[in-house]
Amino acid sequence: MTNKEAFMALPKIVLRGRKVILLSGYKDENASTGVTRRGVIVDAKDKLLIAAKRNPDAVAFGFVAGEWVASA
Repeated sequence: MTNKEAFMALPKIVLRGRKVILLSGYKDENASTGVTRRGVIVDAKDKLLIAAKRNPDAVAFGFVAGEWVASA
C-alpha cells in the first residue's frame, strides 16, 4: 500500500443529526497509524455549524478561504 492509499478519501461526520461529507477543511487524526477507522480534526467547527444551519439540505461541505461552503 502506498502513502496515498493510506489516507482517508472523504470523511463523513454527523452534523445536526445528519451524515455529511467533508470535502476539505479537516485533518486526519492519526494518519500514520494504519488504523482503518480514524477520527478527523475539523477546522473552524463553529463556522461549520453556522453553514449547516444556513443550508439544512446540504450533504457536503468544503472549507474555502476561511469559510465553510455547502457543495451538494
